[in-house]
Amino acid sequence: MPTEPPFQALIFDVGGVIVPHDNDMLHARLAGRCSAAGALDRIRQTGRTGVGSGAITVQDLHRRMVEQHGYGGDWETFAEDWCCHLGLDDAMLDFVERLAGEQHVALFSNTNDVHWDHVDALSGGRINRIERYLSHEIRAEKPDLEAYRRVVELGGFEPSRCLFLDDMMENVEGARAAGFQAEQFTGQSALETLLANRGVRWTRQTQETMT
Repeated sequence: MPTEPPFQALIFDVGGVIVPHDNDMLHARLAGRCSAAGALDRIRQTGRTGVGSGAITVQDLHRRMVEQHGYGGDWETFAEDWCCHLGLDDAMLDFVERLAGEQHVALFSNTNDVHWDHVDALSGGRINRIERYLSHEIRAEKPDLEAYRRVVELGGFEPSRCLFLDDMMENVEGARAAGFQAEQFTGQSALETLLANRGVRWTRQTQETMT
């Protein structure tokens, strides 16, 4: 008989796990189109913009950038700049998909509609096939406890039976405060070791399937 998975669900962050990102690149690209003095420093210090929680749209952010920093690009240019720092770790996406073939897997990301659509396009639609909880849709961001509570409610999860993985320790600590088992993601190799040690099983790639 097949053994029961050790967790009700494995819940993965996306940025810094499946999607590498370079925020310095983003800040420099945006500031490079701004006429206001000190735009780069001010953009770096902005922190949360409200876009991740859905409080404002990315279009609203574009208008603010034009008004406050003298950003000189139109909406299409801004959308390109806004996504310039995002990539895709195909190996990690492959691994998460293999895990999803064996057990319940979900994604929980601080993101916005423009970033998500860009990442989905990079993945050829694959990432959108995985169960997902996106901050701009649930209207709350990690590490706020409310964000974890909404994921629990929407997914029907028992936090103590789920393992949450995120590259940012503050989000890991937020998950633990919400009752999840949680660990920091430091790379795919370390993740595979962690999961194997916790009794998680998945379909291994063979030379035949890789060729």
